[in-house]
Amino acid sequence: FRMDSTKDVLFSSWLIEVNASPSLTASSTSDYHLKVGLLNDVLNTVDMENRLSGSEKRVGGFDLIWNDGPVAAPDAIWESGQVPVYSTNTFLGCYNDREKQLKQRSEER
Repeated sequence: FRMDSTKDVLFSSWLIEVNASPSLTASSTSDYHLKVGLLNDVLNTVDMENRLSGSEKRVGGFDLIWNDGPVAAPDAIWESGQVPVYSTNTFLGCYNDREKQLKQRSEER
């Protein structure tokens, strides 16, 4: 079994889900792409090769939202031409431009 949990602001634990048989074995093509993408994103975030500068606000599919305080969204105007109306650096629920973002990271190096 594997249990996923989280903590709230009072440090109380909350159970999110219980997996009877957690596995990274893919059961379909789409499942394979999902799990390989997850592993790539985790390894890019861990950055064992020291490729990141430390000032990134996004790595792979992950957003930096806390760094000794809340991380603000970039001030730059997005491709849509509009500045985001919220202040936190999260793209949760938005289109995931993971491949474009990783390509930009590799071109910067």
